Amino acid sequence: MTNKESAANLFKMADEFIDVANRLVTSENKELEDVGAALRYAAARFSAHETAYKSKDLAAERNDALAWFSNQYSEMLEENLDQHIESFETLNNKTESH
Repeated sequence: MTNKESAANLFKMADEFIDVANRLVTSENKELEDVGAALRYAAARFSAHETAYKSKDLAAERNDALAWFSNQYSEMLEENLDQHIESFETLNNKTESH
């Protein structure tokens, strides 16, 4: 599998989680903040499981895992915030020009 195919699969799986989150907010009237917190908790719980499953010494690898997952989340959040900023700026510019 190429990097492009791997990224496409990752985004497709992420979209499935986002679809569930959107359904909880729109169809089941759950609070956006609660759904966000649930997603973060689920990600943290699954990440801990992934780390434990792959680890030979979880206690010894704990801090490295925390640093790695924190860095991964930070990079992904930064990228997505930048995309939202760009989208909203584009939308605002279109609205202001009419």
